[in-house]
Amino acid sequence: MGTLKPVARAALNRKAFRKPISEYISGRIQWNDASLKEVKKLIRALLRVEQAETCPYCQRLIIPERRNVSEHIEHFLDKSKDKYRKFAFSATNLVLSCQGCNVEKGTRDLIGHGKAPPTYLTAAEAPFRWPHPYFDDMASCIQKDPGPVYSVIPGSGRELEATQLIGDLKLNEIQNLETRHGKLFMRQTRLMRILARLARKNDERSRGRMVPLVLELDKVTRELQ
Repeated sequence: MGTLKPVARAALNRKAFRKPISEYISGRIQWNDASLKEVKKLIRALLRVEQAETCPYCQRLIIPERRNVSEHIEHFLDKSKDKYRKFAFSATNLVLSCQGCNVEKGTRDLIGHGKAPPTYLTAAEAPFRWPHPYFDDMASCIQKDPGPVYSVIPGSGRELEATQLIGDLKLNEIQNLETRHGKLFMRQTRLMRILARLARKNDERSRGRMVPLVLELDKVTRELQ
């Protein structure tokens, strides 16, 4: 995965969303308020395409168990901290992450110790404690080999930050790897069953439904290798 483009701006700039976004940033409403439902839905759709349904932290396919459960709108600078609340709807602070990375990251503060909170979230504020998905090419900082096994890429200029990310997210711990493999295997099995059922029907509607499922099965199978 290369450096992400801030595609969420297409949603954030819509006039219909300005009021609920402003009310959230000012603290008048909370993240789960119904008025934010549509803007969050559009942000997810835009990020899903930009990220090719891949988590920018672990560079793995986000397994679509149930939408909004297997994928999370993740804030690089955590929105629950008052000092970062103003970035809750900043395009360069929003990514879709897998459930595992979201849980391990938690409310971790990714601004370096002793560094003041940024006024604007731009590349000028780098480096952060981790490589930043919008300002750094994750695949140039962290090598993901089959297994997967993660290692720091020398010469990226983000060696310390990549080491921190791998350790914080426990990417190389066997328990996480086994859990991940099990979920992928279950998803692969389910997709094969659905495709077999659609193939037996073999009508126009079923054949149309098979196309995206075959593409997803290919992604899951490659991830398992």
